[in-house]
Amino acid sequence: MRFHLIPREEKFFDMFEEASAVLNRAAAKFLDMVTKFDRLPERSNELKEEEHACDQVVERIITALDRTFITPIDREDIHTLATRLDDILDNMEETAHRFVAFRIDKPTPAAEAMARIIYECCGHLSEALHLCRDMKEVEGIQAHLREIGRLENEGDRIYRESDSFLFANPPDILLLIKWRELYGWMEETVDACKALAMTISEVVVKGS
Repeated sequence: MRFHLIPREEKFFDMFEEASAVLNRAAAKFLDMVTKFDRLPERSNELKEEEHACDQVVERIITALDRTFITPIDREDIHTLATRLDDILDNMEETAHRFVAFRIDKPTPAAEAMARIIYECCGHLSEALHLCRDMKEVEGIQAHLREIGRLENEGDRIYRESDSFLFANPPDILLLIKWRELYGWMEETVDACKALAMTISEVVVKGS
């Protein structure tokens, strides 16, 4: 009971939702970049701006963590949630940069599918983080996390099939190298989403 008598610092969830909003915007911009495939340098710069915005929120979360005695969830979990949010944006922005740097002529169906998976994963993460504020809808949180797991499995399948296709039908060697790296970075982005989902799951287990 004594913990309920001490006011908890709730600003962390406000900042997590702010970071989630950045994540959703970035994922939507990344999806547009890969599917519309126009104005690539401009779109890449927009992703860089979103990555910087996320960095700023994460920095505020870490600073607040250092100054706060009572936190709504474990301090280690807050730190991990923040850094894993940042990991997703870093991977996404790095992938966008490579689309420009590699001078790709057009996207592949696999790349478009992976971009959609990233977009959907980010949406589910945002919803799950929102529900973590009061932990009243644990099943709702778990439903979002299960969907992320399904999407991650789908992303793995697409990545492996795309990798196999590249070697079964090899394009120009330089193009093969470019697409292997792009697919790899997109898979890393999906894996970063799954890593954040696993951290959210741990928070739910501790809080329920």
